[in-house]
Amino acid sequence: MARIYGTIESLKSLKTELEDKGITRFNSIGQIKDFIKNYNYERENIYDDIKIKLDKEYSEKCFDNEQRIQNRAEIINLETENKDNKISDLLKKIALIQNDKSKNVLKKLFLNVRLYSLKYRSKRLIKSKAEHIRAIVKDISRKIEIDGVFINRYENKRQQLIEQRAKAKIEKLEYTREVVENSMNLISGAIGENLVVKEIKKLSDDYVLINDFNLNFSDPIYFKKYNQRIKSIQIDHLLITKAGIFIIETKNWSKSSVNSRNLRSPIEQIERSNFALYIHVSESIILNEHHWGEQKIPIRNLIVMINHRPAENFKYVSVKLLKELNNYIKYFDPILTEDQVNRITTQLI
Repeated sequence: MARIYGTIESLKSLKTELEDKGITRFNSIGQIKDFIKNYNYERENIYDDIKIKLDKEYSEKCFDNEQRIQNRAEIINLETENKDNKISDLLKKIALIQNDKSKNVLKKLFLNVRLYSLKYRSKRLIKSKAEHIRAIVKDISRKIEIDGVFINRYENKRQQLIEQRAKAKIEKLEYTREVVENSMNLISGAIGENLVVKEIKKLSDDYVLINDFNLNFSDPIYFKKYNQRIKSIQIDHLLITKAGIFIIETKNWSKSSVNSRNLRSPIEQIERSNFALYIHVSESIILNEHHWGEQKIPIRNLIVMINHRPAENFKYVSVKLLKELNNYIKYFDPILTEDQVNRITTQLI
């Protein structure tokens, strides 16, 4: 398997773009592709999960409420009986005093005080009976009321309840889709570059791929052909082989984009990169093992189109489909040794 270094640039840009928008659920291009493909299924799953949880909650609350209502009735009956018994006892004592015919003045005075106390206590018990019972069952009555509101709403407005509970998750899902759709250019580029990496991985370890290769020049390089001063270059993939170096730019364009005159041609970009890389390699990498002198390191320009390519051929660059990539690379005869490939790799990484 080919040796791979670095992360593809569009994938890094895509990850930054998504994270800046608060989306961290994706760890790979495959996950993004699955999200796009399964969006409607995921949306329905949110509703299905809410329905299942809601139905379960409804069943549980119905059962719990029936138990609470039964328990409350038992508590009320028990407390009512307890209060009624106390009131009855007081009334019996009151009746006994009222039926007492004693002529003893002191005894009558005592009984009158006693009678007043008993009547006061009985009136308080009778008056506070209902309030006392309500206080005892206050908490359980509150739970019955709260669950009753839910049960009533479920039975009469179930769909509205489902929509309300699903709202936050659906909004988050729709926001994620919106961000992904607005990032389709980056996603398309990342998919294309990822496919190129997968294809090159099929080659042997004689091949070294550097993803998102960058060079910066403190002294800008003058490129006479386009009258430009090059301060830096960025290359999608730099492939180092025994046949030399391949500058690979990936384009995942539709057929209409390939034929459009409004999109900028990538050929100028790759020529610019080739010139700057040639200067850098010539100045920093010396291969003088050959008895004839210093060896030249070939640098070839290659644009890989994922699905569609122009019908025409162009100067200074080869344009190949993804399926043609590896056969094209392997077409060239080796001119460098394994040690030289490793030295070039070490210098460029």
